[in-house]
Amino acid sequence: DEEPPPLYDALWPLDLETMTLEQTLGKTTTAPQNQNQDLKGFDLVVAADVLVYFGNLEKLIANFSKLSLKGASLIFSCERLANDKEWKLLSSGRFAHTKSYVVKVANHVGYDLVDYQEIVPRMEKGLEVQGHLFSFILKKEESTAAHNNAKEEL
Repeated sequence: DEEPPPLYDALWPLDLETMTLEQTLGKTTTAPQNQNQDLKGFDLVVAADVLVYFGNLEKLIANFSKLSLKGASLIFSCERLANDKEWKLLSSGRFAHTKSYVVKVANHVGYDLVDYQEIVPRMEKGLEVQGHLFSFILKKEESTAAHNNAKEEL
C-alpha cells in the first residue's frame, strides 16, 4: 500500500506570547521536504481554545496577518460574550469576546469573515461554555492597505 502524500509541508507549534516575525519566518526545520527553504508566510493559522487567554485581540490578530500570505485562512475559537462590551475577563480567568469586536479587529488588518458558528468549545464544571468559531481569509494584496501597514509597523 502506497501512503498518500501529506496535506501540508510543515506544522509549526508556536507560542503566541513570544512569537515574532523574525523568529517565525526563518529557515524551516520541521519537515524534511522543506529544509533550507525560506518560509514566506503561513497559508493557515489555527488556534483552538487559545484566544481565551487574551483580552485585547488587536496585536495578536495583527501578528497573524503579518505572518500570513495573502489569501491565508485564519480559524479560531473563543468564548462568546453577548453584551455590549467588546471583551471581558470572566470569573474563570478566561476572556470572552463579542462577535462584532472580533470581526472589527480582523477586518482592520485585512481579514474577511467567511464562516461563523456559535459553538460549545468545552464543558466546564458540567456546564456548556458558550463560544464562537471564526473562519477568516486574508484579502488579496490589491484589496488591503491595512495588511501592508500592519507589516510596516512590525
